[in-house]
Amino acid sequence: MKVSVLTIVRGRKTHLHNQLKGLLQSNVPPSQWVIVGMNEDVSVDLPADAPFSVKTARVNGNGTQLPLAEARNLAASLCETAGMVFLDVDCIPSPTMIAHFQSALRKDDGLWMGNARYLPLGAAREGWQMADIQKLAVNHPLQPTLNPGELMPSKHYELFWSLCFAISKIGFEKVGGFDDSFDGYGGEDTDFAFAARQAGIPFGFVGATAYHQHHSVCKPPLNHFNAIVRNAIRFHQKWNVWPMGSWLEAFAELELVRFDPDANELMILEEPTHQMVQQAETLSPAGF
Repeated sequence: MKVSVLTIVRGRKTHLHNQLKGLLQSNVPPSQWVIVGMNEDVSVDLPADAPFSVKTARVNGNGTQLPLAEARNLAASLCETAGMVFLDVDCIPSPTMIAHFQSALRKDDGLWMGNARYLPLGAAREGWQMADIQKLAVNHPLQPTLNPGELMPSKHYELFWSLCFAISKIGFEKVGGFDDSFDGYGGEDTDFAFAARQAGIPFGFVGATAYHQHHSVCKPPLNHFNAIVRNAIRFHQKWNVWPMGSWLEAFAELELVRFDPDANELMILEEPTHQMVQQAETLSPAGF
């Protein structure tokens, strides 16, 4: 099964360049690299001997919102191969990532989440070498540790993250794509996984490794406060389950929301201040 790599991006030009550098080192290159810019045009200069083509497009969201669902759907519509690997712009593919995703899709045409390993600050500086970042990367404590190419089927669809995953184009269409009523950051990937379960698409983890480039994060993600609350309400209306519970509880502890999952209540009490957002930003050593 031929596969394409699908990437959505806003800003992060250095991350995108590093992803290209990784793709050019793939043992099995993709047939195509599809890049969709969110609220911005995007362009990439491929070397003349690149073993794959590139296709770029743009999607416009509302103001500063990240139209994640819409961008991923557009990328899928532009994909010309039977297999699709969605890879966030933060991720550098390992040389074997695409081959392991291909193998997983051939074995079981399902939804396969890859193995993202996290890089410390400065690991992907200019001139980085693949052998060096392989040594520096660490596993995320909430995700399974797998051997290269190892498959681990799972019934826990709620553990799906859209950072690095593969699905066939037929499977994607069977799921119905990402629900673009989720506007901005948060919940759209769990919704996609729940829709996959509803559609009878098998889910699992595969040892297809990508290296996540370090960047600052907000803990809790106050920089996406309104989108998370809005999308949590939308998710609960659709599935009768509250997603992103730890984030909502953290917002409640800051007295920004009233969150009572037993009473099915989530209400904004106060917006986070700019100072609160700044204080929540952190540069953790492992980048998560």
